[in-house]
Amino acid sequence: MLDEMQVLSRIAPDLMADIGRRAQVLSSIESMQPVGRRALAARLNLPEREVRAAAAALKEQGLITMDAAGMQLTPQAIEVLSGAHDLSRAMFGLTKLEQALERLLSVPHVVVVAGNADADPQVLREVGRAAAHRVHKLMQSGMTLAVTGGRTMSEMAQGIQSATPMNVMVVPARGGIGSSVEIQANTVAAEIARRVGGHHRSMHLPDTLDQAALQEMMKLPEVRETLDLLRRTDLVVHGIGRADVMAQRRRLPADDVEKLRTHRAVGEAFGDFFDFDGKTVLQASTVSLSLGKAYKESKMVAVAAGERKAEAIIAATRHEKHDSLITDEAAAQAIVSLLESSSP
Repeated sequence: MLDEMQVLSRIAPDLMADIGRRAQVLSSIESMQPVGRRALAARLNLPEREVRAAAAALKEQGLITMDAAGMQLTPQAIEVLSGAHDLSRAMFGLTKLEQALERLLSVPHVVVVAGNADADPQVLREVGRAAAHRVHKLMQSGMTLAVTGGRTMSEMAQGIQSATPMNVMVVPARGGIGSSVEIQANTVAAEIARRVGGHHRSMHLPDTLDQAALQEMMKLPEVRETLDLLRRTDLVVHGIGRADVMAQRRRLPADDVEKLRTHRAVGEAFGDFFDFDGKTVLQASTVSLSLGKAYKESKMVAVAAGERKAEAIIAATRHEKHDSLITDEAAAQAIVSLLESSSP
């Protein structure tokens, strides 16, 4: 597609700009519908007149409807939506960003969503939807899926859809952190299982449980069952935290915080804090298992967005081998800038 687009851009650059804008508007309406032109223009950071012109053309082609509630797709739009997604991504450089990240991070499959989740909450929702699509593609009946918590993972769970029930077991990959029940790993696991028609198990333990307390809790059958399932997981889907933010959220002791600062920790996953090169600086928990080391056959999918997460994403992909990364444009651009500027 990229080669064909380069030819078309040389032949009719003015038409390609219009086509790309229509594809971008159509794709964005799909994720935000019903949506007004002003809200869509703000989301895409475009003049409202450009969105109005693209919407008028799409309406004329029978691909969208417009009423008081806003713009929505018609059934005819579903037939061209996949192609519109691909065209929009290629036109606005997301495909090239994905290819750059796959090369720089040694991750076979990368998806980049337009925008910056740090500045626009809607971007995080779209990252979640993209992650849901990838996870659903990897899931197979009979699998065990392990998931962490957090807002990004919660958005991913909300985006999961399955036309037919799947015999999938979903388990939390870490204990509880903080007080927001709706974004805990238990809640995320339960929501995914509900949406795919599978099963789930809970782990009602704080993520900061020490070894002695964990050994006592493992005597409980329900805790032991969940931990046993984790040891046999086929697919691990997790978020990535900044080291400074996660240290505060976990309320680490001052000595540990100083250690993270001294050793320049930048990222966290499963209780492991690691530096830019992916080396473990501190392992803060025994409940959040180091899944990458424990399960060499598991596929790992990381989901993280926002420019501020760039260093943490680099560190996490160096810390463990990943099959997939789902992120946003701002994080992707920052990652490329960091790695290309530091390469010899």
